[in-house]
Amino acid sequence: MPYAGTLSANPETFLNTKNNRLTAAAIHIRSLPFFLTLIFVFLSSPGYSKESGSLLEVTPYVAAYASEQVKPVPGSHGDEGRLARLLKVSKILIDPERGVHTNGIKPSTFILYDKLDFVGLGFLITWGLTTDQRRILKEWHRKYMGDNPANVFFAPTADDIVRTRAAFGCSHYARAFIAVVKSLRLVDRPESLRYVVSCKADDYNNALEAGNREKTINGHQFVLAEIDGRWAAINTSKGEWIEMPDGFSPDRIGPPDNVTVRFQSYPDVVFALRKIGKDYNDGCNDDSLFALMNLYRSGDEEDSDFRWKKVPLGDDPTGRPQR
Repeated sequence: MPYAGTLSANPETFLNTKNNRLTAAAIHIRSLPFFLTLIFVFLSSPGYSKESGSLLEVTPYVAAYASEQVKPVPGSHGDEGRLARLLKVSKILIDPERGVHTNGIKPSTFILYDKLDFVGLGFLITWGLTTDQRRILKEWHRKYMGDNPANVFFAPTADDIVRTRAAFGCSHYARAFIAVVKSLRLVDRPESLRYVVSCKADDYNNALEAGNREKTINGHQFVLAEIDGRWAAINTSKGEWIEMPDGFSPDRIGPPDNVTVRFQSYPDVVFALRKIGKDYNDGCNDDSLFALMNLYRSGDEEDSDFRWKKVPLGDDPTGRPQR
């Protein structure tokens, strides 16, 4: 598949079992030390709170990364235009050296580790990994893969992603981006930056026509930013953007009518918007496979019914030039 790497966005098959670790499908994906800084940002960062578990929270680790790795890069913070600064941040997050995937582990490694660990052989899959990668693999397996191994694609928080620098999927990059932008105060209002859940339009149509709630629906998570009264969709997995159509409002997204986008990196794929956060603190609750599949069908993580009409497919749905 041509688009960003999460299980929701890229599988040809996916796990549909929660407890049997010997039953799994193959997954195919194309696709500072902070010590002194932590003390400072813990005291000064406006986005930090003592509440744990928020998908988009600005923790001391996030603030330290933003301050030490992102802010010093020319163009990421200063007098440049707001959109240019946001795109610079996105490109830093996917940079091979500065980005949040320098300790990246293949998604298939997580799944194979889960299967082997069930029979006490998980150590076999760790050969060839660095010490940090082995630690991250075990940590994320323990925290996120108990109910369903696939949840490792969706459950890590911005803090997990930045602290470990083990991002591998579109939701990971979108969450890290929002948290870093909040930390650097690059938007004036919380409502001007939104997390977006979207699904692959033809997958939705196929599932809708079959009336099959078990059918896989792939998708993509990204970010919307309001720039001078207009909305731009930022593909945080690729550092690119498109301008949304005239009159677009993220607050008017809901069934049954579809709103769609297409990104330059995936020219043959139409994504239908399914849920948009109310502000930069709203992570849309897409932190499990169960929740995400429901969001794709209904826009509500608790509702498994199909609520949208069939998505029209055709020319570039935004009608805007691709960047």
